[in-house]
Amino acid sequence: MGVPTAPAPTKGKVERPFHYVETSLLNGRTFATLAQLNEITQQWQASVADVRIHRETKETPLARHAREVPHLIPLPAPPYDTAWVLYRTVNAEGFIAYRQNFYAVPWCSIGRLLPVRITEDQVLVYGPNLEDVAQHVLLPRTLTAQRQVCPSHHPLEDPQQRFALLPERFAELGPVASRFLDELVRHQRQGTYQAQHILALLASYERPDWLAALERASRFGAYSLAAIERILAATARPRSILASLADQERQHLDPRLRDQPVAPRPTATYQHLLHPEVPPDGSPSPTPENLDPPPATDV
Repeated sequence: MGVPTAPAPTKGKVERPFHYVETSLLNGRTFATLAQLNEITQQWQASVADVRIHRETKETPLARHAREVPHLIPLPAPPYDTAWVLYRTVNAEGFIAYRQNFYAVPWCSIGRLLPVRITEDQVLVYGPNLEDVAQHVLLPRTLTAQRQVCPSHHPLEDPQQRFALLPERFAELGPVASRFLDELVRHQRQGTYQAQHILALLASYERPDWLAALERASRFGAYSLAAIERILAATARPRSILASLADQERQHLDPRLRDQPVAPRPTATYQHLLHPEVPPDGSPSPTPENLDPPPATDV
């Protein structure tokens, strides 16, 4: 249990205006509706609060406001954005979850971690490059386990169209992934279904670990979702959301920076900035002892 701290010296001063409103406006009154409260508050402001002499300013709030008007700046034209911004992983069925409800995104985004913006009445989903990929009406809090579906996002009724999207997604992940998908579909009756869930594992594991699991499974001819899950559970550690975001950002870097990151410089390189007498190459500073003697001259 922590030791209680003393209140700040200005705490009472900050709360004093609320006490004034409680005792002058709200004390002894009841309100049937919010509209009635707003109406009485406007009357109270015009007849009481704005015309009284303020104890500190020694003038009425109306007079004080009139003097400050020339110095006020206009409010921003667009309203202040109070939307929540969070990240959600696209599950194996092509949905992101929010408040125990599910919102569809393009089916090819399975396994990706996408930014989501929650406004008062909408759920807006963005792609890795912050392009708009899905918009949905925000379901009320009273509903759970509901699905907001867009037919263009989920070609579930057409297996051929659904399968056509899988090779594109696996091809983005490299030749190892493409070869595994081909063999998975050839060996398993529900290969496309298993491929969806294998893609979804990308949200939980590092991409190199995921590809290594596919390569190991291919080496032993274990073309199945269960085999990939076992290999990852035995050889890899699930990653955090921050690691997922960092991995996505690395994909946008120049290949020279991504594959050959710049190593940090030794701190000795910067010593001459702190001590001007130390040259940047670290050699000793010139002193009277190590300077060459001046050339002899005839008198």
